[in-house]
Amino acid sequence: MDEPDFFINKNQGVAIVGLGLIGGSIAGALKINGFKNIMGIDTQNKAIEDAINKDFIKLGDTEPENILPLAEIVIVCLYPKETAEFIKKHMNDFKYKAVITDVSGIKLDLINEINSCLRADLEFVGGHPMAGSHFRGFDHANPHLFMDANYIITPTDTSSLEAISKIKGLAKILGCKSISEINPGKHDEAMALASHMPHITALALMDMCDVREMGALLGPSFKDATRVAQINSRLWAQLLISNKDNLDEQIKIMEKKMEQLRKAIISSDIKELEHLMEQAGSKRRKIG
Repeated sequence: MDEPDFFINKNQGVAIVGLGLIGGSIAGALKINGFKNIMGIDTQNKAIEDAINKDFIKLGDTEPENILPLAEIVIVCLYPKETAEFIKKHMNDFKYKAVITDVSGIKLDLINEINSCLRADLEFVGGHPMAGSHFRGFDHANPHLFMDANYIITPTDTSSLEAISKIKGLAKILGCKSISEINPGKHDEAMALASHMPHITALALMDMCDVREMGALLGPSFKDATRVAQINSRLWAQLLISNKDNLDEQIKIMEKKMEQLRKAIISSDIKELEHLMEQAGSKRRKIG
């Protein structure tokens, strides 16, 4: 893999908090790309032992205070609420001038909460790798999980260019093909449509479906549309509620769009229905 455009020292200490699917995959990706000093923090000894045995991390501990003082970069791979709680609880354990980032799919409230109590010498730069799986745990960690994925960075007005550059460098090393910067509020607005609405739609479709009666009649289109209904309920409940205002707006828009389609169908307005289909198809083709 080509070296990133953004300088990052592969000898510095990187601590990954939470060695689940995402954290474990990040550890593996950094390891195969030459990082020498990867450390892990997890509440489960088994996750730490497995990560060490796979040579994804150099050392690990269930006690964060034994790892955090050694890390110039800390990647918190926990659920949103737990991310804020972890950083606040261990504020005094971070190394001087450490750069902290996360992987959460919600940003504005989380960043405001963290920055309101962040130590003066530390920097928090939000990050959101657009990759994942319905599987959980270190057993499913994959060093290539982020290959060709998009990565969103959500700096604030106080974020230094050096800290932003470090997170961009990490994203490049993970294999992400597109790295973009956006402010936290705009990120959450975008995610309401781009990520949260597809999950809600899939949940609604599955709630409508009696699998025992319909199972043999379900084709690829239904399965494709409902794939993301296989959801980590604890994580996604946090994400959706944290973004409820933006999501409420998108649900209202969806209701209007569904009513528009319903009226065209009920009134047998074939021209309007064809227009709506062609318009949607044209937009979809632009995505690729």
